Amino acid sequence: MTGRIHLPRFSLRHTLECGQFFRFTKSLDAYLIQTSDRVFSIRQRGDSLFYEGVEEPFLIQFFRLDEDLDLIYKKIDQDPVIHQAIKKYQGMRLIRQDPWECLLSFLCSSAKAISHIRSMIEVLCKSSGKRVVWRNLMSYRFPEPHAMGTPLQLDPVRAGFRTKYLVKVGRCIDREQLLLLKGLSYQEARKQMMTLAGVGKKVADCTLLYSLDFLEAFPMDTWIRKGLKQIYFKGKKVGEKVMEEFVANHFGQYAGYAQLYLFHFWRNHPPL
Repeated sequence: MTGRIHLPRFSLRHTLECGQFFRFTKSLDAYLIQTSDRVFSIRQRGDSLFYEGVEEPFLIQFFRLDEDLDLIYKKIDQDPVIHQAIKKYQGMRLIRQDPWECLLSFLCSSAKAISHIRSMIEVLCKSSGKRVVWRNLMSYRFPEPHAMGTPLQLDPVRAGFRTKYLVKVGRCIDREQLLLLKGLSYQEARKQMMTLAGVGKKVADCTLLYSLDFLEAFPMDTWIRKGLKQIYFKGKKVGEKVMEEFVANHFGQYAGYAQLYLFHFWRNHPPL
C-alpha cells in the first residue's frame, strides 16, 4: 500500500533520529522502519509524507499525528532554553512504540551509544526473532518473550551484563501485561516497572513515555542531568529527586515532550 499525508508541522528526520527509536535504516531521503509485525518505507518532502507498506491509521497512531502539537508547545514552552530547543527542532514528535519492543530496546541501552544500541538490537532480533520479508529484503521481528530461552542463545548479541536482564524480563512479563500498566497512575506504573530485572528509573520512564502514553514521564540520562544541573540549577549540586520535582512542576503534564526536545538539543549542543 502506498500513500501520502499532508502534514504542515512534522519533522520525520528529527522524530526518527533523536534517540527514542532504533529500528530504522536510512537510504538517501527514505527510511525503512521495522516495528511490531510491520516493515515499511517512508520519506518526507516539504509538508508531505510518502509511505509504502503500511496503512495511514497506523502512521497516525505511531507518530502521534493526532496530538495537538501547538497545545503541547504552549504547555512546555516555559523558559528560553526549551523555547530555543522547540524552535530548533520544530515538528519533532514522540513515537508511540510497541511496549515490549520498547522495553527490550532500553534494556539494551545502558551505557551504550545510540549506534551500539541499534547494532545490539539487530543482532538480538536476528538471533531470536522470526524472519520477515519485505520487497525481497529479509529482516527479523523482535523476539517474543518466550523466544529468549537461555543466556547462551543470546551470546551473539554480546550484551554483557544486560543478557541476564533480557532473559529474566522475558520470563516474567509480556506485551499484554505491559499494556495493563496504562490503567495505573504514573507513579504506580513506574513502581511496577522497576520490579523487573535490570529496570531502573531511566528504563522505566523510557518505556512509559515512548510506548504507554505516560507523557509526564521524564527519562534522565547523562545529557539530561548535566543540562538540568548547568542550565536550570546554575551548576549547583542537586539530587535526582529535586530534579524530578522541578521538571514535574515546570513542564507539567507534557514533561516527556520537554525531555524529548531538551535531550536532542543538548546532545547536539552540549551545555557548558
